[in-house]
Amino acid sequence: MTTLTASDPTMDAVESPIASDLLGPLQVPSAALLTFPAGLLGFPEARRWALIPSGRDGLAWLQSADASDLIFLLADPFHWFPGYEIDVPNMSATPGEVVTPESIAVFAIVTLPGGGNDRASANLRAPVLLDVASRTGRQMVLADDRYQVQTPFDLE
Repeated sequence: MTTLTASDPTMDAVESPIASDLLGPLQVPSAALLTFPAGLLGFPEARRWALIPSGRDGLAWLQSADASDLIFLLADPFHWFPGYEIDVPNMSATPGEVVTPESIAVFAIVTLPGGGNDRASANLRAPVLLDVASRTGRQMVLADDRYQVQTPFDLE
């Protein structure tokens, strides 16, 4: 698997303004913009996203480029959950084109606690897959019942 960060040297210098209710106004390299043709689960209309570094290893923000209030914390499951493994499908929309697992970055969406004694959790059952080369993404629901939608996650 590949690690993808918003500071990837392959990204160009052209920047796009993105509004974020959580992070404030952002200037994001255009190449950091990602397209999710089918959106994310529960958000099929949200197709343009920006990957924003969080400042911590293994974590990043996924900010909607079209809805300033739509943002997710992403965790690299291979970093935070030793032994996590999935079979990466061919994500290519072009017949005959092969996308190798090495060009795919995998993330789990993190649900942050809302207060009280809630703990953060990571959705290991429906990872977000990013094709580094084409800057496209999709969310995939795994049939593997070893992984849960709300896996306890310690951010410390």
